[in-house]
Amino acid sequence: MFKSPVYDIRAVKVSKIKANNYSPNRVAPPEMKLLYENIKNDGYTMPIVCYYDKKKNKYIIVDGFHRYTIMKQYKRYL
Repeated sequence: MFKSPVYDIRAVKVSKIKANNYSPNRVAPPEMKLLYENIKNDGYTMPIVCYYDKKKNKYIIVDGFHRYTIMKQYKRYL
């Protein structure tokens, strides 16, 4: 039976995650601040979706680049 990868959630060290280089959208500073405030108040409610690159030994982001950016930028506050 097929098991969807969405059921294989793992905690991964941030140092093992790498941003992709094809994220097409940009978020204005006020919206990034709002995302920060939401994460600060509610925690991370959605996972950062990645695939594992064996050659690089890294998890490459598919979805969640902006959550990752907040995580890296404000790591001592969250």
